Order: sequence, then C-alpha cells, then structure tokens
Amino acid sequence: MKGKRTLFLTAFFLLLIHAVVLAAGGGPRLRVGLAVNQFSAQVSSAGKIKVVDAGGRTTVLNPGNHFISVKNGSLYADQKKLSGGQVSLVAADAKNPLLVNRKKYRGALTVLLNSGKKNLNVVNTLPLEQYLYGVVAKEVLPLWPDEAIKAQAVAARSFALYSMDNGKYPNFDIRANELGQVYGGLSAEHANTSKLVDATSGMAALYDGAPIQAVFHSSGGGYTEAASAVWGKDIPYLQAVPDYDQDSPKYAWTRTFTKAQLTRLLSQGGYELGDLQGIRLSARTPAPMRWTPDRGVSGRVKRLTFVGSKKNVTLTGTQVRSLLDLNSTLFDMQIGLERPKELDVTITNGYGYPIGKKTIPIGDGKKDVPDGASVGDMRLFSNVDGEKAIFTGNGFGHGVGLSQWGARGMALQKGKKNNYKTILSHYYRGITIKQVY
Repeated sequence: MKGKRTLFLTAFFLLLIHAVVLAAGGGPRLRVGLAVNQFSAQVSSAGKIKVVDAGGRTTVLNPGNHFISVKNGSLYADQKKLSGGQVSLVAADAKNPLLVNRKKYRGALTVLLNSGKKNLNVVNTLPLEQYLYGVVAKEVLPLWPDEAIKAQAVAARSFALYSMDNGKYPNFDIRANELGQVYGGLSAEHANTSKLVDATSGMAALYDGAPIQAVFHSSGGGYTEAASAVWGKDIPYLQAVPDYDQDSPKYAWTRTFTKAQLTRLLSQGGYELGDLQGIRLSARTPAPMRWTPDRGVSGRVKRLTFVGSKKNVTLTGTQVRSLLDLNSTLFDMQIGLERPKELDVTITNGYGYPIGKKTIPIGDGKKDVPDGASVGDMRLFSNVDGEKAIFTGNGFGHGVGLSQWGARGMALQKGKKNNYKTILSHYYRGITIKQVY
C-alpha cells in the first residue's frame, strides 16, 4: 500500500513540476523574498529605471540611487506617490541591470505593499536553476571537490522545491537569508559552481514521493543531530549520522565567560536570577550517546539550567547558543581556572643572552580544563579569583541534515568514490534522488 502511495505521490509531484516549468528551460519559476517587511528598499542602476504599477502607468527614475518606501499606506518612489499596492521594477536598458540593496539579480523584480500597508516586500521571480547559481556560490567554496558542490546544489534545489510546495508565505516562496537559503543573486555567482548546478539540473532528493526539507549546516562536529532533538519534530530523513568534517576550521572551539559576564548576558536576555550559583548539564560522552533528557544522540544540548539565588531558568540549547553566541549546541562545559595549552620559553646562549623563543605544549592535550566543583549534573561556582565557565564544543550551525564540510570530507575520502548521490543518501536517510524536471 505504501509503495502505491509513494508511486502516486511521485507521479503527481512530477506532473505538478512539469506544469510550471518554463518553456525555455531553467525549471519552475521561484519567488524569492529579497527584502521582507521593510519600510524601504534601495534601488539603483547606471541607466534609467522604469517603475510600472498594476495599471500599466510608468514612472521613470534617472540613473543613480533611489528608494522605494511606504508612507501613509502607499508606495513611493523617492517622493513620488505610486498607484496601487504593487509595482514592477524594470531596467530601461538591459546593459545597465538593476540593483536592489546594492546587489544585482536575474529575473523580474516586484515591490508589494504588505497586507497591513505599513511596510513592503521586494520579490525576485526567476527560474529555479538561475536562482541556484546565486545560492550555491554563497554556501560552498568554488574550489571544493565537484561532488561536494553537486551535493549542495541538489540539497538547495530540493529545499527550494519543498518551500514552493509548503506555501509558508503568501507573496513569495522562500526567503533570501538564513530563514530560507542565503541568496546573493547575480552578484554572487561563480562560473565553477554554476557549471556544477547545471550538471545536476532538475535532480532533487525525495522522500515518500515529495521533495525533502533539505536543511544543511556548515559543520557537524563529528556527528550530526536528529531534527527531533533540535526542533522537537521527528522527520524520518533527518536523523543523527557520523560526520566527516574534521577539516572544518570550526571543528573544535572554546568560549570562556566569567561569572559576571554570564550574569550580564542573562540579564540582557531578560533573565534576572540573582547571584549565579551554577549550571546544570549532564556530561557529554562520545556519540552516539544514550538517551538523556538534556542531550541528543550527537551530544548536542537540548536544554540547560542556570541556577541563581533568586530563581532558576531552563533554556533550550538553541536559546543558549544565541544568548552566548556559541558556534553550535554541541558542547560540554566546566567551571574552574582556565589552563594554558602551551608555554613560551626564552632560549639563551652560553652567555645568557636571549637568542630565540620556543613554544612548549603543556599536558597531554586530552583535557584542556580541570574539573570544577560539581555535584552530579550541577557545575558550581566557587568564586575563586580567575574562575571561568569554559565551554568546549564542536561544529558550526544547527547540526541537522547535510554537513557542508562533511560533504567535502566524504568527497575527498581516499579509496572511496563518494559521488554526490552517496553523500546525500548518507546525510538524508531513506531518500531517493530523481530527475523531477
């Protein structure tokens, strides 16, 4: 029964996609929200700009910088009031393309007054494949292995198709920032990444016949995480798997805070706890971890409790990451005195004159900080001079789905031919990869 349902959904989805594919190719037309719920947007060009309202009336702007804005419930081009709640922006001369907020874009540009008539959205409508040119070049380095870039292209395409099918926004399909996918338009494109987007044209990752929510992140820190542990929703294809991101510059990191700094950050976040006495968090063990209430399979923190003299506050791992500006939620922490990892020693000659310096590592490198006072899962402040809360972690990003540095690592694995399909099937479990248009 499930097989028939999957076959039906796949066929339906393929028909839907083909129904909206451009006759000239390039995939279905995607609406990208460039500027969302803003009071104004800068529009510029080296040539003249045509502002065309829904009734066909045209306002011509001279070369240079201009602002489309909202005033008293209406759209304005600089100081000129425009008719209606929607206008199109058109370059009078194709040789002088338009820029929105100083970036060039392919396709059509539309400004829409939002339903509350207090701010506006700027929407870029273009073929999906052209959109990917401006996404993939922003997400990976153009000189990365081809198969890693192809994996990124298919993931980004799948996420865009998922967003089109999801209907989250009324006037566009996807945001142009981290709330959707980072999209830099024509200004961001690179010949090599565009070539590899073309090499995978129309390929998408599907689960149960539909495009997947192909989320991705920079670096998993050795193990990715299940969506259920990060966002509280189980998604079958977004599960915790080993990562191969050891070459990532954010593979391992350390952040330290004094008690005063933590207290100030908590206060700025609206949490007045009195005297901060400790932090409750279970110890991190190698992945895959056994189930604990406050950690996921990878060891990522699901929740953490700050204990104060007036009250306690429990925050999600994502909230802690944002509050403390951590690279990820994959961390452990200790309270104690910070120990240097190396010591600079001056080298002298036989007469006692300095002739150079030598750096000597301290310890075996297995443990960077000493254990502070603790009772079970509680890490306690003892208020000695120099005491700090030391966060040691791995990875960068939310840790769910495709790891970009991990994809690079898989593509470079010696003795293994990990093509982009193998890479995607590792990070997204149980998917199929098919040509959908």
